[in-house]
Amino acid sequence: MILKIKELREEMQLTQTELAKRIGNSQRNVSNWETGASEPDIQTIVRLADVFGVSIDELFGRNAVPPEVEKTEGMDRILIHVIRKLSDAQKTALLTLVQSFSVV
Repeated sequence: MILKIKELREEMQLTQTELAKRIGNSQRNVSNWETGASEPDIQTIVRLADVFGVSIDELFGRNAVPPEVEKTEGMDRILIHVIRKLSDAQKTALLTLVQSFSVV
């Protein structure tokens, strides 16, 4: 089983240790998953997908695009992909900024 853990982690600019803390696991396990030395259990796979903001299909390298993203075009589609890569704190800050525009 080959997961895109390293690629997605690097896109989010997280260290292995930071990712491990977010999913309640160890840095050593994250390293082993990235190198293929071991595999995460299904509960961890779900947590990884949640942290990365991707489907389990995408975590496995299947480029499934959610229906709401599939229907979008241009700048909207770009924004969705960028937002999905933000940390929770960054998403909260962005939401506050967007709400200040009085469009939500």
